[in-house]
Amino acid sequence: MIAQASSGEGGTRLAVTNRETGDSLGVCERVVWQLVKDGRLKAVRIGRSVRIPVNELERFVAESVSAA
Repeated sequence: MIAQASSGEGGTRLAVTNRETGDSLGVCERVVWQLVKDGRLKAVRIGRSVRIPVNELERFVAESVSAA
């Protein structure tokens, strides 16, 4: 499963933190920041927070698998 996308309130989360993204991919937050900086992974800013949309994370993984 990509990222723990469900929230404690029973709803589905649409975006996850860089830490959660890194945990899902098995990399550190610094790698996630570099992927965002390089434009390989899209992020959204919500106030002061930066989040990775779950569908964007799924797209990134699918493209990475097909490229391998």
